[in-house]
Amino acid sequence: MEIEKTFREFLEIIPDGALVIDQAGTIVAANMAAATMFDYSSSGLIDLPLDQLIPVEFRQAHAGHLKHFFEHPGKRSMGNGLRFPAVKRSGVTFYVDIMLNQMDVDGALYGVAIVRDYTLQQQAEEKIRRELEFEKRQALTDHLTGVMNRRAFVAQLNEELQQLAEHGTPFAVGFIDLDDFKEVNDKFGHQYGDEVLQAIGKMITSCSRHSDHVARIGGDEFATIHPMISAENAQQMMERLRTQLVSGIASEHLPVTLSIGLCQCDQLSQGHTVESIIDMADKAMYQAKSAGKNAVVLAKPAN
Repeated sequence: MEIEKTFREFLEIIPDGALVIDQAGTIVAANMAAATMFDYSSSGLIDLPLDQLIPVEFRQAHAGHLKHFFEHPGKRSMGNGLRFPAVKRSGVTFYVDIMLNQMDVDGALYGVAIVRDYTLQQQAEEKIRRELEFEKRQALTDHLTGVMNRRAFVAQLNEELQQLAEHGTPFAVGFIDLDDFKEVNDKFGHQYGDEVLQAIGKMITSCSRHSDHVARIGGDEFATIHPMISAENAQQMMERLRTQLVSGIASEHLPVTLSIGLCQCDQLSQGHTVESIIDMADKAMYQAKSAGKNAVVLAKPAN
């Protein structure tokens, strides 16, 4: 067809699929990208009714859209939600983004459709989403132990403080320090020290509740956040955690003990802040060390 020759060179420079249709809805020109997209040969689309590329159940509605398009000149941009179901020659249905425009050739009006496979866009967006989620997790995860890092711990602590302020939801924070860990590094080397930290991180996680949060906040110091726990249960819970950890440490023959400081947060009037909670839990942990190590000390803020 002469009209096909008119459009051929123009269409082939377009990287996306491109179709030209007349007012009867017949495809009069198409580029190779469009043919590949719909599983046709390079000339297989020519003279096909456009309906052939649309699922049967949508064809009636599409006829109305086509009529409206030719009666109301204008451009329809890609990426503004103009997404249509389409069908390949094999019968496989997929979605496409379409940009539409009109072109007058020797007094005859044609529609030019630039077609992009939305499946590919979805795959690209999903890949980006997964990569962003991975980067986010990496930014909030301690590289050695796989638990939360200090940044994530502080963010979660802020969230618990918000829950306390808005709903009165209590929580507890524990600081867990490995006693004499420097001697482990000096005696056995840093690689073994890293293995000990990894083992301790796993133990704390396995001994904690599913709703608890475990973090490594630096060196040989770990921290835990225990949401929705009362003052009466906080120290009992942490003593049980220490006992389980001591048992696990013994079974793994790890040369360390634990000193734990615990801060219970259940009253907004006590003026809790991230800094004050960390300070109280840290001081309580050092009190446990001073008292002979391998113990839990509960620090309650002054009223």
